[in-house]
Amino acid sequence: MRPVIWDDDEERVSDVRQAAQPCFQCGVCAASCPVFRVAPEFNPRIAVDEIVQTGTVAVTGREWYCAYCLMCEQRCPMGVALCEILVAIKNLSARDGKVPPSIVEMMDVIRFTGKVSHPSKGTTRRRRELGLPELPEVDAAEVQKLLEVTGAIDRLTRYREAECEPQ
Repeated sequence: MRPVIWDDDEERVSDVRQAAQPCFQCGVCAASCPVFRVAPEFNPRIAVDEIVQTGTVAVTGREWYCAYCLMCEQRCPMGVALCEILVAIKNLSARDGKVPPSIVEMMDVIRFTGKVSHPSKGTTRRRRELGLPELPEVDAAEVQKLLEVTGAIDRLTRYREAECEPQ
């Protein structure tokens, strides 16, 4: 996938660049990242470096690899909020309709069931053993209404249409 450079939303990119500025490229974020271990093409340090050096945000599709585990942030000696930076990049990517098909599918599941997945029997049993309350049932109609009011369903439709267009 060819990188798309985002510089049309200068204020947003400026905020992301300012958040990344304290980074001195020590590499602790990459060394701490469980995704980087299995997918070296996702390197949080390089994402930050590009923002700081160029002042632009390159959306490559790899930003969606972030598992939001917060390991990079917990170990960063400069306190760079890397996960938040990657979320901002994902938001810029989504705004332009560049969302991986797996995310679109997950949004559809949430739209119609109200949750990403059902708890396993093991999870339910373990919660009971720990004395935790049962998970509440989700009202899918309420979730559907929330998605309609926020415009998420319209965006979901655009994402599906973008998937169908030839690249």
